[in-house]
Amino acid sequence: MQRILILILLVSLLSCNAVRREPSKPVVAVSILPQKYLISSIADTLLEVVVMVPPGASPATWEATPAQMKQLNYSLAYFQIGHIGFEKAWIDRIAELNDEMELIDLSDGLELISIAYKHGDHSHTGTDPHTWMSAVRMEQMARTVYMNLSRLFPEYKEQFRSNYEDLMLEIRNVGTFVDKQLAEYRGNDFLIFHPSMGYLAKDYGLNQHAIEFEGKEPSPAHIQEIIDLAKKNDIKAIFVQKEFDKRNALVIAKEIGGSIVDINPLSEDWPSEMKAISSKLKRVFE
Repeated sequence: MQRILILILLVSLLSCNAVRREPSKPVVAVSILPQKYLISSIADTLLEVVVMVPPGASPATWEATPAQMKQLNYSLAYFQIGHIGFEKAWIDRIAELNDEMELIDLSDGLELISIAYKHGDHSHTGTDPHTWMSAVRMEQMARTVYMNLSRLFPEYKEQFRSNYEDLMLEIRNVGTFVDKQLAEYRGNDFLIFHPSMGYLAKDYGLNQHAIEFEGKEPSPAHIQEIIDLAKKNDIKAIFVQKEFDKRNALVIAKEIGGSIVDINPLSEDWPSEMKAISSKLKRVFE
C-alpha cells in the first residue's frame, strides 16, 4: 500500500512539472489558424505558436479555456487579427494575464470595411474582421508579422527574411490564381451563411449576402428576404463554413432549389483554401 501511495505521489509531481515546465523555444500567440500560417511560414520551427480559437470553433463566439490561458504565461507576443468577437471579449483579460506580452494588431494600417446586418427590427453594424480573405491584405499582414518577429527575435532575422520572401511569393501566386478565377464576374451576387468573404468580394466587385452576423440567429423576416433575393437573382448555392449550424441554410436551400457549398476560411492551409473557395465561386457563377 505504501509503495502504491509513493507511485501516485511521483506521478502527480511529474504531471505538475510537465505542466509548469518552460517551453524549449520562444512562444508567440495568435487568435486564429490563418495567422499561424503566416507566423509558421516565416519562423518555421524556430518559434512555438499558440492558437486560441481551435479548429471547428467560431471566432465570433469562442470562449478561452483555463488551459489555453495558462499557455499564454510564456508568450512574448500576441498577434491579434482585429475585431473578431473572441478578441473583443477576451483581449483585456489576455493582456492582464501576462503584462510582459506585447499585443500586436494585424488590422492596423489595413483598409477595413464595415458590415451591416438586420436582426428583427434592429440593425447591427461593425467592422468586418475577415481580412485574411484578401490576398492583398494578407501581404500587408505578412509584412507586419515579419517586421515584428525580426524586432522581437533579432537573432533569427536572416532566417526570417529568407522565409518571408518565400511567403510573399506564395501569397502573390494565390492572388494571381484567384484573379484568374474571379476577375470576369464583377457585379455577381452570392449567398453565404456567415459573412466571411467580404474582403474577397470587395477585391473583385462581388456582392456578398449573409444569412447571419456575429453568431446571431437570423430572424424569419431576414430569412425571407434572403429567399426572395436568391429567387430574383437565380442564386442556387449557399456557402457555409463548418463552424456553423446548417439548419437555416438548408431551409433556404430547399426554398430556392439550391445546394450547400462547404468552405473552410479558418483553415491553416490558407493558400489551398483560398484557391478552393475561388474555384467554388467560379463554378457557382458559371
